[in-house]
Amino acid sequence: MSRAEQYTVLITRDEDGRIVAVDVAADDLDGGHRKIHVNGGRAAHIAAPLQDVLRSAGLRGRDWASCKPIALDPMLGAHAELLLRAVKPLRRTDRIIDIAEGVAGMSREEAAYWHAQVQHRHGLKALRILLDGGKRR
Repeated sequence: MSRAEQYTVLITRDEDGRIVAVDVAADDLDGGHRKIHVNGGRAAHIAAPLQDVLRSAGLRGRDWASCKPIALDPMLGAHAELLLRAVKPLRRTDRIIDIAEGVAGMSREEAAYWHAQVQHRHGLKALRILLDGGKRR
């Protein structure tokens, strides 16, 4: 049996069914635990791109609507984690949308590459420049 990181995604909705938070948690091979949480407006703006990523892996709409954590395979989990990490510190809606759509549009191999790169200094900055040209205004 091969060992791999284990990922889960949890989608939190308000009483009207709108997405208010998204959490991606990862348990790595060394026993460490990572969690990234995106809430508020960012969560609403990344919902469609995240759903595209999950749908590309065959995740059904019923799973997406569940209030239970969803187990993801390592490649899909890395893609989802990359999407959240890329938009978490951003404030401008246009950048959040551009970058989230850019990450969602990546192939699994490209997302795995960038997931590894953002672990290094300036990796997230390079990814954002690639996806939106480094807009600062």
